[in-house]
Amino acid sequence: MIAPPADKSHLVASRSYVTYSKAELRDKLDRNPYSYLHVINPTGIGSSKIKRGTQAFFELVRERYLEFKASGWLNFQGESRFAIYRQSSKEHTCTGIVASLSLDGIRNGQLKLHEQTLKKREQLFARYLSTVHCNAEPVLCAFDDNKQTDAVEIQKTLSNLTQVRPDMDFTTTDQIRHSVWILSDEESQALAAKTQKLTPLYLADGHHRVASSLALENLGDSEATSSGLMAFIIPESELLIRGYHRSLKDVDWSADRWDVELQGLSPFISCQRIKREKLSEPNRVGTIHLHAAGKSWVLKLNDSSLERVDADILQTHVFEGLFGLEDARNDPKLTYIPGTMSSAELIAHCDEQTDSCIFEMSPISSAQIKSTADCGGFLPPKSSWIEPKLRSGLFIHEI
Repeated sequence: MIAPPADKSHLVASRSYVTYSKAELRDKLDRNPYSYLHVINPTGIGSSKIKRGTQAFFELVRERYLEFKASGWLNFQGESRFAIYRQSSKEHTCTGIVASLSLDGIRNGQLKLHEQTLKKREQLFARYLSTVHCNAEPVLCAFDDNKQTDAVEIQKTLSNLTQVRPDMDFTTTDQIRHSVWILSDEESQALAAKTQKLTPLYLADGHHRVASSLALENLGDSEATSSGLMAFIIPESELLIRGYHRSLKDVDWSADRWDVELQGLSPFISCQRIKREKLSEPNRVGTIHLHAAGKSWVLKLNDSSLERVDADILQTHVFEGLFGLEDARNDPKLTYIPGTMSSAELIAHCDEQTDSCIFEMSPISSAQIKSTADCGGFLPPKSSWIEPKLRSGLFIHEI
């Protein structure tokens, strides 16, 4: 495991570069020389001749990574050491284990997946790993803390190990506190013996990272062969699952037209126009809020079940049935909005774009995720926005 020194951890760890605006990114790169953004976004801001996603770009990432290590901004913590990481915000706290998962174990079904990956992205990320030789963000996994008998013992162990002062402890400007305890070799070995009993694990976030790590061996690069994948493992009850909303553009229907079209979807979907001042965020599976034409509707999905999630029903009856959009992953008219936006923000966004509508989704249930994964199925694209989101550069797994 590689991690920044305690005195620089708050400066090194960064969000994904895609979450920053150009102004924010420029400010971070100009004012913070320790930010891991200098590694994952080595060309900075402007008209670089090195295109993102090319071999030259990956080689520059590798060069910057080695510079960070040589400067002492990233340090080796131990080959088989575990860490305990806690993320705390006003609304949510989770505590879990940062450790390496066996790729052979993943191949043997010890990690359950629920999202289908794109082969093109798998191959791109595999080439990235083959060149950079490290992964700077653990995947997010969960274990069933209601049914697994060893879960209580593990959580008791985590509670005991976190009684001492953290090795890293800082709060970022998004008001999230990050606390890290780096375990000794002896503590890591003892915790490893207990976590091996936590099977299966369910992958909550990071499907392409898993797929690309598994694909490394197919590149024929013996130096880039990895036997493990770094993961952040938390109890299922500490996952924060939000809706992943849909925005559809080039729709200029009047409110009355929407009423007629929605009524035509009965008996699959029932609808009711509702006053916006009485509208709260949807929080029950089978309920979607539609915002369009200065009005809002509550949609009730009659077929919603453990086996059929809301996004699938919406795709079938609305996007395909009403608009003929068959490819939810690639259609340019359809975009996805993270569930971190409030209802008021979504309504304001929709009213500014008068030719668009927004479907505000309820969070999918963890039971639906597990049911899909257990039967080897896949959820529709962007079915859930799952937190915590980990910062890049805080934990690094070298290949």
